[in-house]
Amino acid sequence: MIPEGTDPNKVTDEQIRIVAADVEMFCGQQKPKINRKDVAKSIGYSPSVISDFVNGKYAGDRGQLAIALEGWLLEEEKRRSRPQTTQFVWANVAMQIKAVASYARDYRKIAMVYGPDTSGVGKTVALNAILGLPEMGPRRAALATIDKVDANPTGLLRKLCAAIHIDDGRGSNRQRFQRIVQKLTGRSFLLMIDQIHNLRWSKDDKPFYILTDLYDATQTAQLWCGTSDLVAYLQRQQARNADESLAQIRRRIFPIVDLMQNVRPGEEGNGEPLVTIEQVREMFAKNKLKITGAAAKFLYQLAHIPDGGAIGLCVQIVEYATMLAEMRGLPSIDVPLLREALQCGVRTERAETLCRQADEPRAARIAAAG
Repeated sequence: MIPEGTDPNKVTDEQIRIVAADVEMFCGQQKPKINRKDVAKSIGYSPSVISDFVNGKYAGDRGQLAIALEGWLLEEEKRRSRPQTTQFVWANVAMQIKAVASYARDYRKIAMVYGPDTSGVGKTVALNAILGLPEMGPRRAALATIDKVDANPTGLLRKLCAAIHIDDGRGSNRQRFQRIVQKLTGRSFLLMIDQIHNLRWSKDDKPFYILTDLYDATQTAQLWCGTSDLVAYLQRQQARNADESLAQIRRRIFPIVDLMQNVRPGEEGNGEPLVTIEQVREMFAKNKLKITGAAAKFLYQLAHIPDGGAIGLCVQIVEYATMLAEMRGLPSIDVPLLREALQCGVRTERAETLCRQADEPRAARIAAAG
């Protein structure tokens, strides 16, 4: 270990060698493994510099880089050693996404899943879980997350390049597209694209045409994941301009699965739970403090309130309630503590409404909706 405040010029060759070995071993032991590009990004260096340092070939200021990497190692080890608040469970939504992903991959289709405009139902978490399945892995699947700034050909192509680990900095968009085609052609592969609704309103809808052109060129399966906004957008754009519309794109997507269809109560769905009470208990089983039975039931009720934040809100209030409990020396998390955490997280009127709805049995809400 390099003591804090050490002059870079006084870092020894032995210390440099140990840091390089520790970085290589630490990155390789994580699941999934940490690549050198991520390490470089974290400390402000290029991936090639990190590779040269680990391989003992770096000709720059090795002492300064060793100190930076030592600091990164300490912070990363500390962060990863914190007790987990939640663990992933294959609940209703996740199983639906997994089924559609398997269909798209096996039959080489463009498929789409979508949820409500509000977040928290677990779409992104499920996509990452699918990426980690033994039958998927980095050689058979990739995940690209689209931000609003990516709603253009360059932004999309760079995200795709990063997802499948190829160079995104050289040449034109056409050349980037060809490199992606070359990487994917002839492979059984699933390209998952999260937050695809952020591509709406791009000029001439070019990113959508790029994705379908990529499919035509490679026959690589794609799974689009977004919100219901995208479904409405595709239909609206199709009706607006019949001559040059998104109709051909819309026809290529099958299936298009509403993740909330089975969850909705009444005539619109069959009222299946987003998550069961047993899954709530499993989800928070690794939390630092035990959650009481009544608290698990409260979280179950809260997760099923329409537009209430779903599982995402439950995770947030458990995290905050855990902090409150530790400060007060409490042995467990109960309903009053969850209510207090909820009131700290949303405005008072909203918290009161959610608490009141959570107190109402879910069966009664379903009956009222039906």
